Amino acid sequence: MITVRKFISLLSGGLDSPIAAYLMIKRGFTPIFLTFLTSDDYEYSMKKKVIKIVKILSKFTNDDLKIYFINHDNNLEGFKQVCDRKLTCVLCKRLMLRIAKQLGKIEETNIIVTGDILGEQASQTLDNLYSYNNIIQDSILLRPIIGCDKQEVININKQIGSYQASSDASAGCQFNPQYPETHAKLNEIEDSEEKISIFDLVENSIKNAEILKF
Repeated sequence: MITVRKFISLLSGGLDSPIAAYLMIKRGFTPIFLTFLTSDDYEYSMKKKVIKIVKILSKFTNDDLKIYFINHDNNLEGFKQVCDRKLTCVLCKRLMLRIAKQLGKIEETNIIVTGDILGEQASQTLDNLYSYNNIIQDSILLRPIIGCDKQEVININKQIGSYQASSDASAGCQFNPQYPETHAKLNEIEDSEEKISIFDLVENSIKNAEILKF
């Protein structure tokens, strides 16, 4: 088991994931940031926002930091075209975690940190959180703010100086289904995943990632 003091941090650019990363940094862990982008963002607003947030978080560690940017369009378009549409958010999150696991092998850590808050989004209901378990069995998945309410997260953002950066407008996901599944069943998820090459999506995402170092 890999237990070095660094972790793969899924960083969305919202209010939640930077605080999850910050709390781990406070415990002496070094984040390797992983962000997913969509190509409709012609102004690179999401990318610029994430860089700004990482620069703020860098004030709380002396370690060098790194961001992996993944172009997520082809992945999500594949889900949209051939998979059960209502499962897009769950399939997306499972793929993100798979990519994080693969990145962890490269970066020599099996720790993944997310900014999940229970019930905050369709992908964060109890049933949907459960649906990720079978792909993270050999990893340590930490959710430092799972029990927080939004105001608590806002307060910490303000405390560390990231509230404005995290609140700035940026391009959102254009692939959200109109009626996302909130009680996903594992057999339905796996049936959808069999229609697409998950292995290729993971490998191509890592191979084509843009890496920025700070």
